[in-house]
Amino acid sequence: MSNEQVEQTETNEELQEQIKKGVVQEKIEEPKEEKKPIKSEGKMTADKVKDKPEDKKKKEKKEKRETVVHSKIEVDLWRTKMHRKEWGIRLDAQRTMKDRQWSRDMDLIGTVKRDGETYGSLGLREKRWKAADHLARRFVMKLFSPSGYWRASLERLQGESFANSQATKESCPVYSCNFKHTRNLFRIKRLAHFPRFQGEVFGFSYLDENDIFRSFTIDDKRLTFGSDWYVKNVHDNVIAKIDGKFANLGGKFDIHIFDPDLAKDKTFFTILILFSSTLRFHKDIKKNIKKSLKELRESDTELKLDDSESNLYLNPRKLSI
Repeated sequence: MSNEQVEQTETNEELQEQIKKGVVQEKIEEPKEEKKPIKSEGKMTADKVKDKPEDKKKKEKKEKRETVVHSKIEVDLWRTKMHRKEWGIRLDAQRTMKDRQWSRDMDLIGTVKRDGETYGSLGLREKRWKAADHLARRFVMKLFSPSGYWRASLERLQGESFANSQATKESCPVYSCNFKHTRNLFRIKRLAHFPRFQGEVFGFSYLDENDIFRSFTIDDKRLTFGSDWYVKNVHDNVIAKIDGKFANLGGKFDIHIFDPDLAKDKTFFTILILFSSTLRFHKDIKKNIKKSLKELRESDTELKLDDSESNLYLNPRKLSI
């Protein structure tokens, strides 16, 4: 071979080695170039945008169940009548003389504490509730101050309870609330809950002191020991909780209010006190509605309401004229 041929072969080998080195560099550099777009700002911002709605949902769930309790109310119902506050016929006579709302057939059944201080006592018209005739039974609960003066009343409306139960094919009690501090009447209604396996739900509404309409639901918390309920506002936020104590023979319920304004609203926390006082009798009330409706269907008897209940159905606008 000539010298020129030898030089050409050497240059060709050098070129091939350079090309190989270049290919190797390209293979090494290619994955680096592919990783760059993964770390780009565009994709990171897209991931941040995806996380934002999830973060909002988590924050909303935390806000729904607040931990700060602005007011705590204890409703303690006694198991038996053998209580020192209930002893003596003379006490009944004194209570009747003090306030006309205390009737002869009324028995004290429990006490109420608000923020650690005695707020009042609860009385039930027990003889009317234990009447032999299912259609004649009336459930009337009243709240009195520690000194024995009337504060509020709750009674089950038989007519409206039967009408709602007939429509929903379930026992749906309806209660009417009457308070001393306001002339308004309030309704607490059990509503049809769909799907039904989620438990029971009640609803109530009222106008506050500033004529603002407020609406709330009392939702049953299932699969718990005792009777537990969440009180929610229009935004579906939990603003109060009713905690029924497990294995309490009489019935003890702790009311926790998480909203600072509602903790001072007398209408709001009085409704929760009266509603809690019905939970001990809730099953018996539903049974009474079921038996009464069955009797009305199978017999020719007609339902005649008590005069005190009939007055609640009168037109308030006509009475004001």
